[in-house]
Amino acid sequence: KNKLGTIENALDKLMTLSGFYYEANELARSLGYGPERQVGVSAQDVQKVLSEVVVPAPIDNKYLTVHYDRIIPLIIEAIKELKKEIEVLKGNQ
Repeated sequence: KNKLGTIENALDKLMTLSGFYYEANELARSLGYGPERQVGVSAQDVQKVLSEVVVPAPIDNKYLTVHYDRIIPLIIEAIKELKKEIEVLKGNQ
């Protein structure tokens, strides 16, 4: 890999996302998705802060999907930012 830089303001980016429960709507069911309860994030929200992990859905290009495993680097950097904030609050710079 050719490292291009770190993810800046990871915590701010992560804080714009919301996790939620959902189930496939009628359109999604007609495209082959099951009715089970799922957890997810909005692809449109993710696209605003980490566009590299959002791609057209395989079922139809007019829909988006998230590569959830690729959100992990954002979470890692956000945790590091939180740790730094905690250290400052504790006076352990």
